[in-house]
Formats: sequence, structure tokens, C-alpha cells
Amino acid sequence: GTAYKPVRALDRGLDVLLALNRPAARAPPHWPGDTGIDRTTVHRLLHPLAARDLVVQATGDGSWLLRPDVRRLSDGYLPTDRLVHIAAVELGRMLSSVQWPSDFATFDRGTMTIQESTHRFSRLSIHRGMVGRRRTMLESALGRATLVRADPGTRAMMLQLVDALPGQSRTGLSGAALVEDFRRRGYAWAVGQADSDVGAIAVPIRSDGRVLGAINIIFFRRVVAPGEIAERHLPDLLPCAAAIEARFVSDAPDDEAGRRRLN
Repeated sequence: GTAYKPVRALDRGLDVLLALNRPAARAPPHWPGDTGIDRTTVHRLLHPLAARDLVVQATGDGSWLLRPDVRRLSDGYLPTDRLVHIAAVELGRMLSSVQWPSDFATFDRGTMTIQESTHRFSRLSIHRGMVGRRRTMLESALGRATLVRADPGTRAMMLQLVDALPGQSRTGLSGAALVEDFRRRGYAWAVGQADSDVGAIAVPIRSDGRVLGAINIIFFRRVVAPGEIAERHLPDLLPCAAAIEARFVSDAPDDEAGRRRLN
């Protein structure tokens, strides 16, 4: 990509906010000296931050404190954003050995939404813009893998949302039948859902007993059967899922890990 020169004022402004976020940190006259920013520059940076209601100057000793509005800088962050990044890295690693394209998808209002994909990098893919596309819960491998590893209450809720979608039907499939098929095979599978010549196998991504989504491997039915693709590449798909799950836990910010423990 294009290399841009760093904006020094922005870098320093962020350094000020990060320094104030430390326990017991208060800006001048009690400014922590490890930022490398002189007090005059700190004062110049603090005033525009105060104009945006991100910091405030105490009336007593003249020190500066963070304002509650500083939380607006992170309110848009979701753990799913971090999970998508982790999945992108691990799917990319798997692509080097599998070569078939893969997707990572999460449940969204009765369907699965593809959040990340290696289609654009795979020489075996005829599709490119996959991110944002939706797949059905009952007719896609991604949806089936998510359903079978959800707890019974969550699975029932998911199926209720599926039933509420226009034009959706169970097509003779039940949650119990999908669970049994998954237990027998060790993976979910589907053929012909988005393209009559395309099939997929999938496994779920879970953390703390909750299903977070699923990853798949896409293949051409005329080239290989679902059972054959599973025999070849389930040893790649399962470790990929395990790596995503492990990194999602180990790379969690302290506050996010704390919330998981409380839940």
C-alpha cells in the first residue's frame, strides 16, 4: 500500500490520552515524564482535546483528567472485529497448504454473514467479493456448523429467526438431525447452496462454551466429493479452528477477558 508520513501532532495527542489513561496519571503539573513530550507541547495538545470534551482541567491543582466522552473513541469496537482479524490470519496460513478457498462467517439475524474470505487469494476460486455475502443457516455448511455447536437455547433462538425470514423453510431438516450428522462425521457439509457446482465442509469456532461462528473449505463438486475433501483437509481445517479459538482467548484485552470471567 501507499506509505504516508506520520502525523506527528496526532501521534502526540494519542500519547497524551494514553498517558492519562494510566492509573493515577494526571497531566501537568504532575505529568509522567516517560512520554518524551515537553510540558509546553502537552498544554498545546490538551486544549483541543478539552474542546472535544475528551479531557478536563481540575479547578483545584490545575491538573488534567479524562472526561467520560473519551469512551466514544472505543465504543465502536467489538470483540468480533478482533476475531475477524485473527480468522483472516489463520485462514491465510491454511490456504498455503489447502489451496481451496475458505470463509469465516458469523450468525446475523437468521443467516450467516461472511466476515472474511480467502477467495481473492485462491487460484481455485472463481469468486472474489465474498465478504458481506449471506448464507442460509440450514442449507450452508457454515450455518449448519454454527447451529450444531450452539447450546440448545441458542439453537432454538436461531431457528426461530430462520423461520421468521421471508421464503425460508426447514426443507425437511431439523436441528437434531444436523447435530447427529455432525457428531457422526466430525464436520458439517453442504452442496449446491450458492452455486450448483460448489460444495463446502465447515467446523465451528467456539469460546467459553459459546459458538462464535464457523470456517469452511469450498470445493467444486465435479472435482471432489465432500467425503474426499474432508479426508484430505479436515486435518487442516480443525487445527485452523483451534488456532483461531486459542488466539481469541490469549490475545484478549484485559477488560474483555475480565468480562468473560464475570459472565
